[in-house]
Amino acid sequence: MTFKIHPSTHISHVEYQVRDLAKLLAFYGELMGMQVFDKTDTYAKLSATGQPPALLTLIERKDARPAPSNSFVPGLYHTAFRFPGRVPLGNTLMRIVAARYPLQGASDHLFSEAIYLTDPEGNGIELYRDRPRDDWPRMEDVLQFGNLPLDLQKLLEEADQVAAQTGKIDPGMDIGHIHLQVSDLATADAFYHHRLGLDVMMAMPTALFFAAGGYHHHVGANTWHSLNAPRREIDLTGLNSYAFNIPDEAGWLAAFERLKDREPRAVERDGQLGVAIEDPDRIVVELMTAATERVRKNLASLQPTSA
Repeated sequence: MTFKIHPSTHISHVEYQVRDLAKLLAFYGELMGMQVFDKTDTYAKLSATGQPPALLTLIERKDARPAPSNSFVPGLYHTAFRFPGRVPLGNTLMRIVAARYPLQGASDHLFSEAIYLTDPEGNGIELYRDRPRDDWPRMEDVLQFGNLPLDLQKLLEEADQVAAQTGKIDPGMDIGHIHLQVSDLATADAFYHHRLGLDVMMAMPTALFFAAGGYHHHVGANTWHSLNAPRREIDLTGLNSYAFNIPDEAGWLAAFERLKDREPRAVERDGQLGVAIEDPDRIVVELMTAATERVRKNLASLQPTSA
């Protein structure tokens, strides 16, 4: 039988390597409205509520090499921050527009409405909200994707100006998906679909979209600017790692068994445990879950990694 990852699996965390921590905190904290709950001179952890677990961790490395923008480097295409509705999405858009921060685009994808921009170090960002799942368009049970214009003026008109002016992001915001630049789609499919157990939800000649539990996608993978690129180098700015949360002990153990041959390392973060492995492009992927006795026992023989 084909292995499938637990259907409630979702993206829970991203970690970036950055050159200027203060500048990135000004963007994600003061402008976007995420809240810092743990900070030192070299790192910061942020969430939508100001409480752990972290959604975003920023690690400063002043000598990191800036990752080339959209050119021949596997890694992050964008992190997609998901809002619980149009109003909270509009609230954050209102702050961004008021600050005259540049947008890169906006689209109605039929199953979601999305706004695109980059942070000050060039990390791609999608801000979006999902339509109700029953309204997602399908043809012969295949999810349909669109790329229609999104009326930003109407979105701003629906925003709550009082809430927008608080400077805080909606506490229901989370990470809906992550989109990666990869060197080869067949290799990405072998890892994310056949090994990790995500379903292929949409397939294009130069992009694949993977998900658990029938979601439109938790992971996107494209070769638009990275076809046949060499593996990612660890001293670049940008994506250090991203994490799946598997909220089920048996589901996590089943996934862990399939990844034992990929030299997993133990990870502990914000009260959760997991393993870190590398995908074929040296992008670090973590599988996190609750810290149960059985999980601890399975991790006991692994080398730890920093978190």
